[in-house]
Amino acid sequence: MLGRQQIAGIPTAVSEIFKNAYDAYATTVRGDYFPATRVLTVRDDGVGMSFDDFTSRWLTIGTDSKARDSTRPLPSVPSGFKIRRQMGEKGIGRLAIASIGSQMLIVTRAREKVGTAEDEVVVALLQWSIFEVPGLTLDDVVIPIRRLKDISELNSSLVAELAEEIYESIDQLGTRIGTDRRLQIMEELRVLPFDPSRFLSLNGPSLARNGGTAFIVAPANDDLESVITSGPDKENGGIVSPFQRFLMGFSNTITGNSEDSDLVTEFILHAQDGPVDLIDPASFWRPEDFETTDHTVEGQFDEYGTFSGRVSIYGSEPIHLVESWPANRGAKTNCGPFRIKFGYVQGEQSGSRLNAEDFALMTSRLQRLGGLYIYRDGIRVLPYGNSDTDYLEMEQRRTKNAGRYYFSYRRIFGAIEIDSINNPGLQEKAGREGFRENAAYRDFTDVLKGFLVQLAANFFSGKTQDSEEFRRQRQRLKDRFTARSEAEDEERRAREAFAASLESQLSEFESGRFAALVTRVVEEAVVEKQKTISQRGDSESGELIRTRAAGVLNELMQSFDLTRPTGVGLTAVQEREYASYIRARAQAAEIIERGARQLDLLATSERSVSIDSLSDQRLRIERAGQAGHQDLQEAYKSVDSAIALAAQNTLDAAQQEVRAFSDALDRIASNLPDRISTAKELRTLDEIRIEAALRRGNLQDLLHLLAAVETGSSSLSDKTSLQEQILDLQEQVEGNLELMQLGQAVQIVSHEFEASIRTVRSGLQKLSPWARSTPRLEPIVRDLRASFAHLDGYLRLFTPLQRRLYRQKVVITGSQISEFVRGVFFERFERHNVRFEVAESFLNWQFRGFPSTFYPVFVNLIDNAIAWTSNNHGRTGVILLDADEDGLLVCDDGPGIRPRDRDAIFERGFSRRRGGRGLGLSLSRELLARDGWEIELEFDEATVGAKFRIRPTALQNEMGTA
Repeated sequence: MLGRQQIAGIPTAVSEIFKNAYDAYATTVRGDYFPATRVLTVRDDGVGMSFDDFTSRWLTIGTDSKARDSTRPLPSVPSGFKIRRQMGEKGIGRLAIASIGSQMLIVTRAREKVGTAEDEVVVALLQWSIFEVPGLTLDDVVIPIRRLKDISELNSSLVAELAEEIYESIDQLGTRIGTDRRLQIMEELRVLPFDPSRFLSLNGPSLARNGGTAFIVAPANDDLESVITSGPDKENGGIVSPFQRFLMGFSNTITGNSEDSDLVTEFILHAQDGPVDLIDPASFWRPEDFETTDHTVEGQFDEYGTFSGRVSIYGSEPIHLVESWPANRGAKTNCGPFRIKFGYVQGEQSGSRLNAEDFALMTSRLQRLGGLYIYRDGIRVLPYGNSDTDYLEMEQRRTKNAGRYYFSYRRIFGAIEIDSINNPGLQEKAGREGFRENAAYRDFTDVLKGFLVQLAANFFSGKTQDSEEFRRQRQRLKDRFTARSEAEDEERRAREAFAASLESQLSEFESGRFAALVTRVVEEAVVEKQKTISQRGDSESGELIRTRAAGVLNELMQSFDLTRPTGVGLTAVQEREYASYIRARAQAAEIIERGARQLDLLATSERSVSIDSLSDQRLRIERAGQAGHQDLQEAYKSVDSAIALAAQNTLDAAQQEVRAFSDALDRIASNLPDRISTAKELRTLDEIRIEAALRRGNLQDLLHLLAAVETGSSSLSDKTSLQEQILDLQEQVEGNLELMQLGQAVQIVSHEFEASIRTVRSGLQKLSPWARSTPRLEPIVRDLRASFAHLDGYLRLFTPLQRRLYRQKVVITGSQISEFVRGVFFERFERHNVRFEVAESFLNWQFRGFPSTFYPVFVNLIDNAIAWTSNNHGRTGVILLDADEDGLLVCDDGPGIRPRDRDAIFERGFSRRRGGRGLGLSLSRELLARDGWEIELEFDEATVGAKFRIRPTALQNEMGTA
């Protein structure tokens, strides 16, 4: 077969079909592949063909109708179109489709005759396998053709009629076709009785409305499915398959210069999970992508190989450059003049002007789609641009000296533009595998190689003034990157250290160890006093013991103090933990005060406290306040004058705090009696301590503000806020990525599981008759059937989770939910010793909604409940589904949720569960909110375990009981 011999592979064949559509003045060409039925369609909205065009041009092998010196007239240019330079000239490219499938239905309608008396649809069936039979001539091959007045006449009956005509021709050939080949052709023809309208009515070019041509290949070769659905090309970033790599960028969208690249190409894979465009032009390079590069080069080479254009280094003002080709020796090149434009991104972010996000994005795209593409008249010349086609030997030179030969093929993207008028010497091979390596091609590549080497020497690796400027800018970027990285590392370490301290302090307090330490200090002081009295009868030692123990309590409180790091943004989790710590610190102060009261009784149980003691305490506190005031004064003096106003406000607030504290002390002292002899009267000391603790906290906050003002200026809070927003967004992106990966994995597993189940079900049905007649086989089949039923049941659980199956809301009952949950978790209930209970009120509930919204919520809640109730140390855990007039309840008797976590459990990424991702409750809230429902944690002192309520917010009229 000429078509198969001339075409390198399936991607090349599809590209060739696209080029034929371009030749036919199409504006859109679309391929559709259906793996389940192995049907490929390719449709275009080009000029189409009349019956005469089809028989005299298309069916004539080797016709030169597109050649510039052809004896046949070229098809007329449609109204509104510029003349297109024809891509094909040899009459073989049209047979490229023969390499895709063994038989093809072609449907064509001449655009210029649409709506006229001569308007007709030409339909033909080609069975390519017959052409491969040795000894047959073209006269022996029958190609059934029909001329239809309307596209609606094309149906499965007509296709069957065309197939029957080929059947009859094979019978007439008799023994001239071998038995094996005859059976092969018959088997291929059996798949043909299908309705073509299903494929011709897809989105895209429509022969019912306009002219054009459609090819329907059935069945497609096995190679087509393996090529199209093959895994990503790991050499190209692990995302783009070789098929995509070959066909993306068919038209020149890179430079925006070409006026001929007005053909939109699509190739839709109709996969199990929906159609996807494998060559979506939106994912290819666009002119705006040059704005996110480090360096750009743009210009043209004249007929002597001299470059004239502009070079921009690190986005700076373009430098005009004229660079001659030393090897031309005054003669014109054989290749002719051409244009070039490309962008380049540094290999490391430290030397790039791009921010981290843009650098990562461009690096990923360069790995997938990087390269210098060649376009003739706006249409891509294969295989140039593919990563395995380094026709300019960039990587080969870099292996010799990476410093001198600066450019890497994997960090560059751009286009070289040639045309048929100026570059006739650059001739493509018949199989579309690049240019013929003639004198024109050698000059073309030599000009480009020499230019890249000289460009690197002038601007990037030599000793010129321009290259020195590049090195200075690169070093400046590296220094800035290093400083930024070090600052980020320092902030990260500070954030991690602060988070560790938060966790330590909160754990210390929530575990009760802090309160236990205070109690132990007080108890030891009491024991010490009693021991002293019993041994020496010294009642005067109470004050000394109290003072010493009070000092220990003060140290405990100071050890619990935690200062938030200055200028460091916290994550949402850390902010929440810090808020919990502030509440815990207030409670710790109360515990210390209670302990201090008990210590005061040691000194007053047998003798009174002198007013002098109170005066001493006041004096110490006043001195501390004055010291704090002095610290504030010193901090204020060191602040820059540009932010003196902010510092003055802070200082005024500090002075006001000191004056207020002093006034409070005077007021309390003026009301004191000369002697204090009862515990009741000691409340004045509590007032002093509480006032002192409050003022001390305020002064510390003010000192913290002054330190921030001094080190970070008035924009520090904005910076910190921005850091926190960035941290939150990073966490969300990571969470979304993980969800996407999990969703894709579940989707793939579900699909593969379903396919396997169908096979097993079919196998068991075929095996059952044998089992009934074979006693030894029957128990084996019975066990297999039971296990299969178990797996099949799990597969069916996926059904209500697919929203696409429920276009409208349905009635959901509590009974349905409980049965679904029991079906999912019945084995885990047994394995983890958990009793699952459902209240009658829950069973009677009903509402309207999407199962895909509510079922996952209950699955997540029950999954969490099992994880926590299964740790009941041998005791049977209980999970209850309940309901009342306000909503549905999910309850368990596990350890419950800690107070500091009650506001956090619905935040994405938060989890106390070992191995938990912290996504379930967050997603549950989002799913419910989308449909007008909400979920909340209910808590009161009598609550045991966890209790979640699910209730409607905007769907009040859709809830109720059965």
